[in-house]
Amino acid sequence: MHYHVEQLADPENNEPTLEEMTEKAIEVLETEEEGYFLFVEGGKIDISHHDTMARIALDETAELSKAVKRAREITNPEDTLIVVTSDHSHTFSVAGYQPRGSDIFGSAKANGLDNKPYLPLSYANGKSFDYYYNTETHQREDPVVLATGDFDQLFPAMVPLESETHGGEDVAVFASGPWAHLFTGVYEQNTIPHMMAFAACVGDGLTACQAATN
Repeated sequence: MHYHVEQLADPENNEPTLEEMTEKAIEVLETEEEGYFLFVEGGKIDISHHDTMARIALDETAELSKAVKRAREITNPEDTLIVVTSDHSHTFSVAGYQPRGSDIFGSAKANGLDNKPYLPLSYANGKSFDYYYNTETHQREDPVVLATGDFDQLFPAMVPLESETHGGEDVAVFASGPWAHLFTGVYEQNTIPHMMAFAACVGDGLTACQAATN
């Protein structure tokens, strides 16, 4: 599917949003008497980060947030566990002491030591390296001059690669609903499905239903 901003730019594009697809999926699945499991992925966040397109990545993140909000609105928190997380981070960085309310896509408050401005949003690696760094003069280009303001604008990368890589830091997990208190602290990623199975009373391992019976 297209990026959300591409959908907005094309009046003939009638693709549903992630929020709309989430709502429809819940409408279909909630007729199941024994409950259901729904997996919703904001997959375009990952793809746009790999292409160092920060504007799109942040917009797709906002679209995922809308989907989560809608899911919470049309489900019952008494019987519906909602877990929101990521399978990895990216080398995406936010830096520059931006004042509250400032344009995050603009230049940072101060210049670099080369007396040129820099963008608060950047990547540790990616395909945009050559665009923002002159390999002949060995100097940074002025990113404000190069910035197009288009939704598919590339943001600076420090190491030249065909595709930006994933990051390595821990990612957050948010949860609401039954047994949401299990999703706290730091743990291995493969723990998450086990906790979900426990709360949903499915699988061969110990479940909440068995624990209540005991």
